[in-house]
Amino acid sequence: MNQKFAFYLISIIFVFFIGYSYSQFNLEPSKPVIITIDNSEEIKGYQADLKNLQMQLEELDNQLIDSLDKLNKASKNVILSSSKVQVLEEELESSKGVNEKEIKSLNNQLDSALIKLEISRFELELLKE
Repeated sequence: MNQKFAFYLISIIFVFFIGYSYSQFNLEPSKPVIITIDNSEEIKGYQADLKNLQMQLEELDNQLIDSLDKLNKASKNVILSSSKVQVLEEELESSKGVNEKEIKSLNNQLDSALIKLEISRFELELLKE
């Protein structure tokens, strides 16, 4: 156990010694490197793209507003047309009822006329005999 401890201690001292000697050789300070980033052209390009996209968005907004106006007008026309159709259907139903009554009345008159015609025919046959 003492041997392991001594080995570890010597290994650590050796590693620190190597690190110290390596740092002595590299004592000269590093030269700072200044990097200039000129991205003004990219920023101008992005700003132009942004303005273009904003103009497109405004144009699409105007188109959407126009479409909504047209849709509202069309829906009002559909509502008006449906109410007109409903009124016409009601008038048709009422005239249909009136027509049915007239048809029944005319059928009854026709039946009575047929009966009278039969009676007249029968009377004529009796007179002929």
